[in-house]
Amino acid sequence: MPGIEEPLALARYSDAFESFAGRSSAAVIHRQDVLNQFLGNADRQFNLRERTLSGPDTVLGGVTSMGSFSHLSQTWLWSWANPNFSWDDPFIAPLRAIYDYGSQYGIVELTTGHIDFSAFPNPAQAATTMVLGAADILGGNGCWSCRINDGKGSAYIHLDDPQIPEATYSHIASARLLMTAAEVFPANPKLIVQGYIARYGTTYKEGPDVVAGDMVDGSELAVRFDAHGRIAAISAGKSPS
Repeated sequence: MPGIEEPLALARYSDAFESFAGRSSAAVIHRQDVLNQFLGNADRQFNLRERTLSGPDTVLGGVTSMGSFSHLSQTWLWSWANPNFSWDDPFIAPLRAIYDYGSQYGIVELTTGHIDFSAFPNPAQAATTMVLGAADILGGNGCWSCRINDGKGSAYIHLDDPQIPEATYSHIASARLLMTAAEVFPANPKLIVQGYIARYGTTYKEGPDVVAGDMVDGSELAVRFDAHGRIAAISAGKSPS
């Protein structure tokens, strides 16, 4: 059985990943918030062969094993690169969409099986951000993680189950989501807003320093940028009654 490849050391995300993940980041954060609220703090156990996540009140399906992070080596291992698994495993097969997307758009984070995040200020958070961004390609409900190997590592699984509420548009949450996303991916705040409107909007409008859109609930979202391209003001109107 082949071993695990040597990790690719990264000191920052690639430009290709920054653009890909930045565009969807606000919607990804929203989806993860909805999932976290649904799951709460209850103890849960996953079964990869059955593709389930079991808790005290429900059994969720549609589990895909994303990968694992080592808190010792500060490295990420995609599950498709784990020698204990195979692309033919049903809980691995959905990852092909992520790998193929990365191949098509030259995103090394999505096509490199073993990645060293030790040069990042917070390696574990860097890996988590990468995983959540990549998981958006799969649709579904976001990711759940837990400690493994006596706390030395963390396993990440993706969930796709209709029992989990959908992350629908919220004008109340929009400003927080956009500002949080801009903190994670500060290089291009306008791209973040454009991606958010593309996900939840019906029309798109852009001026010299403003990006706006009519949203799915009938309200308008407008974001103004300063001379440096940073978000200066957000207006998220209440949906008409």
